[in-house]
Amino acid sequence: MNKGKKMKATIKYLVLASAFVSLSATAEQVFLEDFQDANANGWTMSGNGGNLVTVYAGNYSLRLTRARTATQSVSTAGYSNVNVSIEMAASSLEGSDKCIGEVSSNGGTSWQTVVQVVDGQDNGVTLYSGSYSNVALDDNSALQVRVRAAGNWTNDYCWADNISITGEQQTSLYDSLNGTGNVSRSAMTYSTLFSGYTSLTDFSAFAVPAQAKNPTHQFSGELELLNESTTGNLVEQGTSLAGSYTDPEHLPEFSFEFVQHGTHLIPVERGLIATSHPAWSYIIEPGRVWQENSDNNYSRVALPFALQENGANCTHNGVMTFLFKDDGSVSNVAYQIASETCAYFKFNSWGILGAQYAPYAVTGAQQLQVDYEAEVASRMPVKPVSELDNDYPTANLQVSVIGSEQSATHSSAFGVVVDGTHYTGGCETRYGSYPYCDVMALPSYSTAKSVVGGIGLMRLEHKYAGSQKDVSVANWVSSCGGSQWSDVTLEDTLDMATGNYDSDAFQADEASTGMLNGFFLTYTDSQKSSFSCSYSRKATPGTKWVYHTTDTYILGKGINALYQAWEGSGAEFYADMLVEELWKPLDLSPVTYTTLRTFDTAAQAYTGYGLTYHRDDVVKLAEFLNKDDGKINSVTMLDPTLLADAMQQTSNRGLDAGSSIDKYQNGFWGWNAKQALGCSNDTWIPYMSGYGGIGIVMLPGDINYYFFSDNHEHTFVNTVIELNKIYNFCS
Repeated sequence: MNKGKKMKATIKYLVLASAFVSLSATAEQVFLEDFQDANANGWTMSGNGGNLVTVYAGNYSLRLTRARTATQSVSTAGYSNVNVSIEMAASSLEGSDKCIGEVSSNGGTSWQTVVQVVDGQDNGVTLYSGSYSNVALDDNSALQVRVRAAGNWTNDYCWADNISITGEQQTSLYDSLNGTGNVSRSAMTYSTLFSGYTSLTDFSAFAVPAQAKNPTHQFSGELELLNESTTGNLVEQGTSLAGSYTDPEHLPEFSFEFVQHGTHLIPVERGLIATSHPAWSYIIEPGRVWQENSDNNYSRVALPFALQENGANCTHNGVMTFLFKDDGSVSNVAYQIASETCAYFKFNSWGILGAQYAPYAVTGAQQLQVDYEAEVASRMPVKPVSELDNDYPTANLQVSVIGSEQSATHSSAFGVVVDGTHYTGGCETRYGSYPYCDVMALPSYSTAKSVVGGIGLMRLEHKYAGSQKDVSVANWVSSCGGSQWSDVTLEDTLDMATGNYDSDAFQADEASTGMLNGFFLTYTDSQKSSFSCSYSRKATPGTKWVYHTTDTYILGKGINALYQAWEGSGAEFYADMLVEELWKPLDLSPVTYTTLRTFDTAAQAYTGYGLTYHRDDVVKLAEFLNKDDGKINSVTMLDPTLLADAMQQTSNRGLDAGSSIDKYQNGFWGWNAKQALGCSNDTWIPYMSGYGGIGIVMLPGDINYYFFSDNHEHTFVNTVIELNKIYNFCS
């Protein structure tokens, strides 16, 4: 039973994104068992009889007797053209006795024979080989192989050897790392990650270096951080609120599952993640995995994450990094935060924590990988904003003007969509460029009034035609049972024109101490509802705009009550009607599937703020409203009249909102650009706006512009004037 050249038994299930552009495909060893280590560790034994690894002429094989079976699970996720081959020998068989090698593509429910040895072939020396290929074996995390003796006496012997699984790994433009691994590194070095560090560094230390090569190891399992509550540093940057928080310098407890996909590491749990920390919730995003020669055969991970303030929308972006091996060996985890979208609390935070890695097969890994491929593949094509000048040379653009109204030191992200291309500005931090701009967490703040409140009511009105927008708030929101709410409609709350307020001075109610303590700093539905409904009547509903986030909260409760009246008490408008019917068909990222909710059993969506976006989500939402007129695959999803009014496509401009050139209609702002652009006629441009300096501007010609900043710089006039050179907005 000599086998010739021996190979060490190994399992390698490197998973690469097959949905991306394929460069090459070569057969690779996915699994090999030759028993040359003189044991059968990892095999599950069952059935009557015995099992023993035996040696003959220097060659080791697994011997099974009578009716003994040995089974092994193997993942071929990410591989195509998978082939299984098995060699078996036999001795002392008689009659119907057999030695069988088999493979299952469905976790052991059914089996396909690969090789079979019967009476007459049982000379105890000759290894008979067989192989089997089928598309069912490809990209399969539930594959099993087994070898078994099917005899009836203890001296019926079967030997199994050279159990091999090969497949073609699809390498892609997106995943292939072609470097030598010779990385010159001065920060986050191997020794640093095992011994500790004490200072912030440029974020380039967390980026995939040019000479990185594909990882040797495969991460699958749980990563847990240690001593979060006692380790960490925080230094405020121009603000002085740290004393108002409890333990802001410490991360929340961290214990999460991850699945590697080629050179990408995907968290199992996405979106806003509640924690037990008094200040912070987590947002954990997909990161990268690679190999550097100086890491002593460890693979290296960079993992983007964000801290979001509990019950609020302030978001602080950072990156973690660590080293690991397949066997569970792991370095310390270093992290740093040096940017945010938060006007009132800015800080740098950093630390290094002990860690534990428990490797195991994660349930649902294959679907997670497929979903991630689709997420990345569906992103709008991206170019640097500087390429606008090259792509539109006759416009004579001054590209530096675009996004310039927001101070660079307070800007998180900005970009423009023209003709289906997403031109992006940098996402700068206080320590260099953020390496993972595609998954930087961007808080919605009050753009949620448009995205959740506006789109929510438009979807409800279209889905259940019959003037849902005109129902009385008092009839559907029990906390607003007073007479001042009986003649207020849901559309009035969307317009922030309920007639119920304390002061009609611009932003006076919104910025009041009463609003801060009675609404923003309360976290249960009963508290928020009670305050929201407490304003007294001052004007006829629908006639006067007064900015009230409380009105949008009431709107969310009303939409949800109406939706449940149609769909049952277990239904919920944000998860069902927005996420399932709109966000997922629009290919928005999983971070949009969650939103801030009250901290109680009601779990009421905030509606007026509390979403998180990726920059790709922002431009897809703008395209949905501006270019596609609220349609998905040519199917109308929103009430056309409500949308047309909101998008300033009708003569119904809305109510005055702070000045003669600003209107507010159906959750959206409108700005008359006539004077700024020198147009001969009124030129109304719809936009969304968020606290601190956030804007999503939907321009004529299907051009969309956005910015996320936090220095209370809301203007976008100069940028619009510059983009007007590409398309004449006046016409």
